Amino acid sequence: MVATKRAQVRSVLERLIDVELHPGDPIPSERALVDKLNVSRVTVRQAISDLVESGALERVHGKGTFVTGPQVDSQLHLTSFSREMRARGLEPGTVVLSATEIEASDETAKGLRVAKGTKVIRVERLRTADASPMAYEIGYYPSQLFPGLLGRELGTLYDVFASEYDVVVTSGEQTVRADNADGHVARVLGVARRAPLLVLERTTFAGRKVVELSWSAYRADRYRLHMALTPRGPRSGTAT
Repeated sequence: MVATKRAQVRSVLERLIDVELHPGDPIPSERALVDKLNVSRVTVRQAISDLVESGALERVHGKGTFVTGPQVDSQLHLTSFSREMRARGLEPGTVVLSATEIEASDETAKGLRVAKGTKVIRVERLRTADASPMAYEIGYYPSQLFPGLLGRELGTLYDVFASEYDVVVTSGEQTVRADNADGHVARVLGVARRAPLLVLERTTFAGRKVVELSWSAYRADRYRLHMALTPRGPRSGTAT
């Protein structure tokens, strides 16, 4: 059976993705593909849409179509972003977008269990995996616990806490919810406005002390959560 032109174009693009391109690279323009493959623009668009739907490509509004980055299947446990990425064979990266000392708002003070107006350090970061944007994070840290933190390396904070301040994270509480990217988050992560996100809100402890209050927005097309489920309630075999 002869493959349709749409399938032929899709096959060409799949080979291009596998052999020549890397995550984050743009594919050739529709016009270039039309000229090279001698097919209609409709056929090219259909083939590209097939690969977008399968997750091999992604469209970024106003920029073009790109090879998707790595997708991370994460289990819910307390670890740093860098360690989690390395455990999956990916190279972690961090871009510190801002870092400053501020006075805690009502909400931040409540989360960190300090008085309103207490000095806290606010760190805003872009986290990458194999140089591909993965998450946008904002974290708050008590200045009293971490004097001089703004002068430290802010890429791997949990390691800095342990090595420079003898503060080892021991537990955390985390909620996960779905959301859509607003204009600012979309620009930082390189996604379309209202693109789906997984938002993780975490309170991290060292013993009984709260050492971190963080908000992280992960790209839903590149991040999945894995949970092991066990029965709760009556034991197996007990009628209810």
